[in-house]
Amino acid sequence: MVDETSSSSAALHRMKAAADRSTGPVSPGPVSGSRPGERTDGHSSGGSPGGQGGRRDDRPADPGANAVDRVAPEDRGTPGDRTPEGATTAQARLRHANLREPVNPVESLNEWLDGLGEPDWDKVSQAIYESPAHAKAAYEQAKVRLAEERERRAEERRQAEIARREAAERAEAERLEAERLAEEERLEAERLAAERAEAERLAAYRRAQEQARLEAQRRAEEEARLEAERRLEAQRAEEEALRLEMERQEQEEWLQRQRERETWALQAAAREADGTDWVPPAERRPLLEERGEDLTDAELLDRARVFLPEWRHRYRILEKAQAIEAATLGPRSAPAAYASREAYGDDGDFWDHVGEPEPEVVRYIPPYNLPSREPDPLPGFLDLLRQVTVTIAWLLFVAGGIYGLGFLGEDPTGPWLHDLHGGRFAGGYSMLSMASWAMLVWPLLWLALGVYTVHQWMPSQAAAARQRATGWRVSGAMVAAVAWFVIVRTGVMLGAELVVWLALTSLLVGSIHQLNLYTARTRVERAITDGMIGLFTGWAVIYAATNTSIWLQSLGLNLLWIPGAVWAVLTIVVVVWGTAMMAMTERGRITVALGLTWGLVAILVPRLVGSMHSVWVAIVAAMGLFVVLLATENRRYRINHAEHRAALGHTVDDV
Repeated sequence: MVDETSSSSAALHRMKAAADRSTGPVSPGPVSGSRPGERTDGHSSGGSPGGQGGRRDDRPADPGANAVDRVAPEDRGTPGDRTPEGATTAQARLRHANLREPVNPVESLNEWLDGLGEPDWDKVSQAIYESPAHAKAAYEQAKVRLAEERERRAEERRQAEIARREAAERAEAERLEAERLAEEERLEAERLAAERAEAERLAAYRRAQEQARLEAQRRAEEEARLEAERRLEAQRAEEEALRLEMERQEQEEWLQRQRERETWALQAAAREADGTDWVPPAERRPLLEERGEDLTDAELLDRARVFLPEWRHRYRILEKAQAIEAATLGPRSAPAAYASREAYGDDGDFWDHVGEPEPEVVRYIPPYNLPSREPDPLPGFLDLLRQVTVTIAWLLFVAGGIYGLGFLGEDPTGPWLHDLHGGRFAGGYSMLSMASWAMLVWPLLWLALGVYTVHQWMPSQAAAARQRATGWRVSGAMVAAVAWFVIVRTGVMLGAELVVWLALTSLLVGSIHQLNLYTARTRVERAITDGMIGLFTGWAVIYAATNTSIWLQSLGLNLLWIPGAVWAVLTIVVVVWGTAMMAMTERGRITVALGLTWGLVAILVPRLVGSMHSVWVAIVAAMGLFVVLLATENRRYRINHAEHRAALGHTVDDV
């Protein structure tokens, strides 16, 4: 600020000095052509304020006014300062001046510029000095105005936001009110619609009740009418049945009398022919006289003499054919019945086919019951119960086998099966004891019977006759096997284990018999149902013999003082014979033979290399397994060969 002040003061002094130089001395009085505003004493009207009688006029000068008018009264001086001559001359000049004379514009401008007073340099310097403060104040005022403007705008925005929010709230309230009104209208409409629907429903219900009442009344009337018609029809049927019964009785009475007459006539003709009374039975010969012919006794006797020789001959042929058929087919009565029915008619009357050509001889008759083609009945509750029972029995069969064989380890179940009771079930205990590895058949049986269990749940097997016949037996056999494992593990022997195995074997043999009655319809049935049951059956037969030998050995019995090896050989022979007969049923049951073979091999090995040594038992066991396998395969080969030849139309020998 000091520098600015000093600079301003120096500039002011320079401006004053320039003004003093430009101003020259003036005459004491007014001179023509002098500048307006100059005084006679040589001092300018714009002098310093310290001049004599001087006072500054801050008002701006009027450039168009007279010079005399522009001079302030104070600057004109006192009367003593001016000369009378100068005043009079000036006044006279002003009075006689022509104000309307044309004035040069440049001179007028110069005069206006000359008439401008000198600036107040103190004020200029003061203004220059105070300019920073004024600028700062102006800046502060501008800031204040800007802040006020910002506050004003912020207030306007706030007011606008408030107004917008109020408008939004009003709009939202209006929307909610509109929605409320719409919801009320919708609810009212729904209520009205529900009332209308309820009214319509009640009306429809009443109409339905009325229609039902009318329909029930109509049905009652119709049933009454039908009941009356049924009663009338039943009465007519009874009358018709009574009439037919009377006619039948009358026919039977006439037939009996006619047969008595014909028998008398035939016997008379027979006595005339060879002196015997033998004639074909009345039920196996046709009538000589039809009803309504009314033949006399003599005419009936003449007709008997004609037909008696031929009837005797044909009846003897029929008796021989039946005798040959019965001797050839034996128990296969079903095919024979079919052949007889085809040959002699459904009623079996030979005389209905007198004079007809003899039927063609059947070249091949299967040596087993043909599979039934009748559809299975619908499954019932007992079928579902059987399926569930078989499944539960199989689960027990697996769990009991794992427990009984010792697969759970030493701690839970004790030693392995062949180590129990001092090695009672080991290979060297009796002549028919099996090697310890024979127990590996049990996992195979678990798998086989598991497949059988799953197969019996198939829709095609739900109500199959063979499943109904074998399901309960196989379930009992599996449960019996579990009971045997429990008996062996608990040590409660006393022959109970032998009884369990004999019952198990009996159930399985019965299952094979049922499978023979109901032959498999498909290869899948034969492979799964017959195959799995046959494997279990073959093993059960030989292991039942092993359990019998173990039980006898534990008791120390010596039956008839015959050596144990002899009893073992006889037992093997019986078992092989019975199993071979069972394996040769149907088309040949190879799985039965395989189950037996596994047991025979397990008996054969300990007899050769074990402590209970017996060459004869080993030889018979080897021969037995060879025989049963050979017989089963021979059966399968012969049936396949016969079916192949029959398919080609060749003659087939009896299988």
